[in-house]
Amino acid sequence: MESKSNYDVKEELKKPWTHVSIFFIVLHVLNFAMFSSSFNSAKYRIALLYFPLVTMIITFAIVVLHPRYSKHKDSISEPMLASYRKICASVFIVLDLIYLALMLKYSGKLLFSTLNITLFLSAILHLAVGLSFTTVTPNRLIGLKFPWLLSNESAWKETHRISAYIWIAFGLIGIGIAIGLGQQVNVYMVCASFLPTIISLIISLLLSNRYKNIDC
Repeated sequence: MESKSNYDVKEELKKPWTHVSIFFIVLHVLNFAMFSSSFNSAKYRIALLYFPLVTMIITFAIVVLHPRYSKHKDSISEPMLASYRKICASVFIVLDLIYLALMLKYSGKLLFSTLNITLFLSAILHLAVGLSFTTVTPNRLIGLKFPWLLSNESAWKETHRISAYIWIAFGLIGIGIAIGLGQQVNVYMVCASFLPTIISLIISLLLSNRYKNIDC
């Protein structure tokens, strides 16, 4: 098997799985901050904030550091590490969703309408798309399929790099609105979910034209 004796912790922190893991750790803290005023007992803070937060941080530290300091590090292959990373990132996502559900249950404040649920699911989708845009390479399966991008690799890469921030921002804002405003969500907020696509379209046209002129 491929040796991992030169495993670099700093390089590992630059990988997408670490970004996903850290994001859901931070999201857990933000979720609790939104609901904390509804919890009168200290036991809720221990059960819904500290326990899962410490669990996620310890898990993250183990997954990052174990391949570097394990006495069997020379026998750890890249495929093994890939599975290790996916499992760890999945743990954070599942834990975050479980404890978010518990916070919703015990806060007793939020009333969800169809529009709230629609906006929330749309925001999750925007977030997932934005995160995928940060690492996706030019292809015809995943990403923006505008013809003028598929024929211009430089514009394709730059459009997805910029669009990633826009889609992630809309995802986070959408989640905050769907969870934080209760029944105040209206149809215009849901329709605003189409804005990232429109903005990405405009960016792609501008960049495609710019790189076309540079190539000429």
